[in-house]
Amino acid sequence: MKKYLHQLLGDIAFAKANVSSPYPEKTSYEIWEWVSEEEEEKTAPRIPLEAWTGIKKEQLPPADMLTDEEIHLIFPPLKEMLEAYNWLIVFVIEVPERLQYKALRENFDQEAVQKRWHMGLFETCKKGTPHGQCALGEEYCQCAYFAELHKDMVDEDLTPEEERARELDCEITYLKIRHGSDWMRYYPYHLDPDYDDKDGNPHDYGFGDLDEEEDEDDWWKK
Repeated sequence: MKKYLHQLLGDIAFAKANVSSPYPEKTSYEIWEWVSEEEEEKTAPRIPLEAWTGIKKEQLPPADMLTDEEIHLIFPPLKEMLEAYNWLIVFVIEVPERLQYKALRENFDQEAVQKRWHMGLFETCKKGTPHGQCALGEEYCQCAYFAELHKDMVDEDLTPEEERARELDCEITYLKIRHGSDWMRYYPYHLDPDYDDKDGNPHDYGFGDLDEEEDEDDWWKK
């Protein structure tokens, strides 16, 4: 297995260093070339991830064939490779590395969107899979997490102010789940009208004239 993993790491490194793109290389772009995330999702080229990277799902050993050390050896390079392709694998809650790898391997035969302007996200659950029955299991299923987060929400027409307030509530709920008692360190000021206006311009963040020697990171504990 050691020899095979060494070869696999070489293949992953090669894929990371040789990203093919359907877009011409440019050193600068015109503002009119930019498109919204929704438009890019509809119009960007699509390609099987295996064909794009040159890495096949079958090349990745099943998680139960690997030790924790071996998973730690190959999973970070795989994540870095996906980042190079702008097809990021993201977990909104902490997930054991073994399960992260298992989800990546089981879903590696997915279709990717070759985005130019916005982030592409690796799908960790196959479409149609019941919540909690994916590779991440009931405890760590990302779809189940978001379903729980939005279970009390209903479709309705909201004013921009109401929409922003809802986004703030969702973000705070997520931060409390993700960071526990440290959630305020990551407070979404840009969504709070008491700190940023509707255009994202900051008001006084409440720091005042803090002593330069004082640790500003601990302000929220006081």
